[in-house]
Amino acid sequence: MSRSRFPHVSLALLILFLLGYVGIGHATESQVEWFDHTFGSSHVIVHQTRGEESTLLMDGQLRFSYPDGFQVHYFTATAPVTITSQSGFMQVQVGNDMQYGYDSFWLFEDVQAYLFALVEFSRVPMKYSGTDTIADRKAKRYLAVDDPGFVFWFDAETGLPLLIRQGEKTMVTVSSYLLENRQITSVELELLFGQERGHVVLEYGTEGWAPSLLELYDPLGPVRMELSDWSFPDEWEDNPLPKLATLSALNDSFLEEFEAKNYEAALGITQEMLALAPQFWQVYLYRAFAYEGVDNFLGVVENYQQVLMRQPENHLALNNLAYHYFLREVQIPQALEMAERAVRLDRKDIYLDTLGYGYYLVGRYEEAKELLLEALETAPDDAVEEITEHLNLVRQALGEEK
Repeated sequence: MSRSRFPHVSLALLILFLLGYVGIGHATESQVEWFDHTFGSSHVIVHQTRGEESTLLMDGQLRFSYPDGFQVHYFTATAPVTITSQSGFMQVQVGNDMQYGYDSFWLFEDVQAYLFALVEFSRVPMKYSGTDTIADRKAKRYLAVDDPGFVFWFDAETGLPLLIRQGEKTMVTVSSYLLENRQITSVELELLFGQERGHVVLEYGTEGWAPSLLELYDPLGPVRMELSDWSFPDEWEDNPLPKLATLSALNDSFLEEFEAKNYEAALGITQEMLALAPQFWQVYLYRAFAYEGVDNFLGVVENYQQVLMRQPENHLALNNLAYHYFLREVQIPQALEMAERAVRLDRKDIYLDTLGYGYYLVGRYEEAKELLLEALETAPDDAVEEITEHLNLVRQALGEEK
């Protein structure tokens, strides 16, 4: 899976977060669980190598709340950045700017899809099946309860996975380990279950076992994640995750009410969201949509203006506010400027329609016709009728047949 791993994230509403290898149930009583922390914090440094060139992708502080809460804090040349995620609902703070929405972030994805997935193998419901020797170590063998072909070998002393196979496929295998005073202090494992082959180093410290290195063999070049200075508190200080969970639930509730055309209820939910997160600017878009539903022109205008105060280049707000002005034939010069900006930012059919209709209102018929014809080329079925009505108005003004 090739992807850009540079430390930025673009937000979009309603993008689902995908989890990797999440297990269900509990291990047998005879098995030692090598990692049982709910909260953790680590210094993280990530490099990617392409040829002879190594690029620093991340140098910051990573915190997790197992299994789906994350936060990373790092600095860029212009501002500090803090990205927090709870079950895929994210808060991104760059300097004083705050944004919210559903999205994914590569660092969290890699930790979840490899390190957390490795932990989950120890938690698959399984039954004891005997002992074997793996890499000169005594290993307890287990079979998955639901799939006898899923076989696990865990080090008898530490509980660390030494070999995991599912049918003919090897999922995890030990490549080396370090002994000090006849005790294992470091283990290197090859991870073969992800989209990219991985290599992880687990080291024993004052608070137990923790990963110190994760290498992924990305097609664009190997990615090396170094983790150090681990601590495992009982809870986060100033934990932001409960607020994100509440915002996520409110976000889903708004969408349900809006889809059901319960616009007043939807507006009430947006008030709760803004009280919890005043900088959640997308909520003003939500409010504008809901006010459109109850035909409240002033509410629509006020909330699109709120969006543009925070996001001056938001082409959706520019287009929609311009169209509402056009429909009422007010603020025409301002609306034309906004519609033209929207088209410059994103030349999509509905924006072309808005600008074409605006040109019609001010008598620029040939320009309007050209834009509306272009809009019809890519317009979805539910927009064709309205665009065609606007085109017919233009053709009538030009003295043409429909």
